[in-house]
Amino acid sequence: MSLRINHNIAALDAHRNLTMTTRLLSGSMEKLSSGYRINRASDDPAGLVISEQFRAQIAGLNRAISNSEGSINMIQTAEGALNEINNLLVSMRELAIHAANEGFNDTNQLAADQAEIANSIATIDRIAANTQFGTKKLLDGTKENIASITTANSSKLTTISSNLKTGTHSISATKVTDASASLNTTSYGISLNSTGAPVELTDGIHKIDVLQASAGAQKISTQIRITDAFSNNLTLATAGQYATINSVAVMGTVNLSTDGTYRVTLNYQGEDGTVSGEQTVSVAFATGDTLSAQITKWNAAISGNTYLAGKVEAATTSGAASGRGRLVFRSVNKGAQFSLKFVSMATSGTGGAGIFSMGSVRANRGVSKDQLKFTVVSAEGGTDSNVTLDVSTVAAAGGAKTFTSIDQLETEIHRALAVSAIATISGTQLSNLDVDTYGTNQLKLFTWDEGSAYSLQHLTMGTDKEEAQNILGLTIDTLATTGTDALVSFDNYTNTITSIKYNSTSNMTLYNKAASTAGRGSVNVTVNNAQNGINLGNMLLDVNAATYDVRLDAGPATSITGGIDAMVYNSDRSQSIKVRYGLSSEGGSETLSVTDQSLVFQIGGNVGQTANISLRNMATTALGKNIAGNMFTSLSGIDVTTVQGAQDAQSVIDASINEVSTTRGALGSFQKNTLESNLANLRIAEQNLTASESSIRDTDMAKEMSNFVKHQILLQAGTAMLAQGNQVPQVVLSLFG
Repeated sequence: MSLRINHNIAALDAHRNLTMTTRLLSGSMEKLSSGYRINRASDDPAGLVISEQFRAQIAGLNRAISNSEGSINMIQTAEGALNEINNLLVSMRELAIHAANEGFNDTNQLAADQAEIANSIATIDRIAANTQFGTKKLLDGTKENIASITTANSSKLTTISSNLKTGTHSISATKVTDASASLNTTSYGISLNSTGAPVELTDGIHKIDVLQASAGAQKISTQIRITDAFSNNLTLATAGQYATINSVAVMGTVNLSTDGTYRVTLNYQGEDGTVSGEQTVSVAFATGDTLSAQITKWNAAISGNTYLAGKVEAATTSGAASGRGRLVFRSVNKGAQFSLKFVSMATSGTGGAGIFSMGSVRANRGVSKDQLKFTVVSAEGGTDSNVTLDVSTVAAAGGAKTFTSIDQLETEIHRALAVSAIATISGTQLSNLDVDTYGTNQLKLFTWDEGSAYSLQHLTMGTDKEEAQNILGLTIDTLATTGTDALVSFDNYTNTITSIKYNSTSNMTLYNKAASTAGRGSVNVTVNNAQNGINLGNMLLDVNAATYDVRLDAGPATSITGGIDAMVYNSDRSQSIKVRYGLSSEGGSETLSVTDQSLVFQIGGNVGQTANISLRNMATTALGKNIAGNMFTSLSGIDVTTVQGAQDAQSVIDASINEVSTTRGALGSFQKNTLESNLANLRIAEQNLTASESSIRDTDMAKEMSNFVKHQILLQAGTAMLAQGNQVPQVVLSLFG
């Protein structure tokens, strides 16, 4: 071996290893004291890069967790306000239903309901304006995604809510099917008209209720006495007659050669049907009394009888001028409502015995004139026509017709109508006026055509008792009697049908709102002829509104039903808008200008990891808008002081409740599925990233302690070897010995 003193290679080698050990020991001590495996880039350059990236992400995740927790608090603030608005709307709905109880409420109750509703509206507006988180207002519309239609909107599009990005968008609709309808029954006199589809009617079931059945104009008599108390039948003739009993013998002074008392027993039935009973009237004649004097004495005696006075009179037949004639007892008035029965006669005189005779027991009934007169508004001509009925014209001219039953009388009046002036209106006997029996011994004159467009008026033929109108119990009309209109309720709006023609159908339109009312809908119907008329009952109209294929920004088609809110998405479903097409829309294209003011939340640890939600305006002017067929344009204008107002107010309130509930649901979904779910995910990610960062950067204390002990031993060994190495050159001194 060679020996050198200038370069102690052994010592240098020991020193090098000792230096390395010292450095490694120092590193181990640093790792053990800091707890980090990487304290500087040189410890693990790649690991440091990855570790620092993880640290940045962990810091971002921790901040995103804090963001989400704060965002949840904001959402809960808005949701709490919406809950109170919902409570107010429920209370308003209860008031509207109370106000709709028309039959029970008075004006003061309706005013009280409206006052409370107005107060609730003001409270909702106050909540919408004042709800804020810190200084940020939430429900006043400043955090809404607004989509405005910049074109003419010929497609009748309404935007409900938008999830579109700020900018310009397009939306187009192609009409696929037309509106149609069907009735569940036609048994009440109304059927659908095939000439037209429903107009402005929402998809679903609509109610058609017949509140009042149709009927023709009618005139009903009182009870008609076909037979009087003495079994005489009713007679009508061209001229009226008294109820008359004639003496058998011709009377005069020659018949009364001696004084005597003369008695006659009569029974009388008057126009009210009352029978006087057998009444005996006595007179005393003197020899030489003239026929005129005899009549005067008979009438004086009759006037003294309570039951006959003013009802029966004595008279004479022709020949009284010569002092001779037949003695007559008769009703004071002409007409079939008067009857007189001769019961018996007696005399104490001798000169007239056997000559002064009324004959055997018999009764006689008066005769009434046979004419009736009406003014009739005819369905065929539509003009007034005076109709005079000669009820007994079937008899010879100047003759009379006697009726033994109400059916005979009804048949004769019906025949008289067939040949009356009314036939000239249309040239056929399907005339507007007819007669039928009614009840017991009553007649009903009526128009076949139904509704107030047709009428009849019974006119006077004179004021005499003998007129037929009196025995038939027909009063004189100062005003025409009109037919009964059918009242048909369509979605709680009453339609009046004034004309239902006999033997022919007619078309008309039923409306669900008054004229000039926004959203007025209608359906064309056919009304049965008046042989059946319109009857009481309920029907259901099942409406299928028109359907459309709608595309947003040329994306896939979405099928939408007219009048119903629906969501439309773009091609990648990243953006959407809720819209409604008008019930009468024919489709078309529109341009939308969108301003997105939505709340944006940073819910992730990296760029672009955001979520946004818009908060619609909760003021009453923005709730319950654009409801088809409703008189109110928004919740702010509802008024329950009218029946229709109370009904429409319920629809507006229901729509507002749905809008508030939908918004609450969207907030709840955003909180649960976006914020809270994301928050849980963030915490998991933060934990896993921290674990990953720890595995890269943290010291494995057990392993590093082993290294530390090894380096300590090596340090001690290296130091000893360095000392030994330094001793090696001293061997050279032995060469000098």
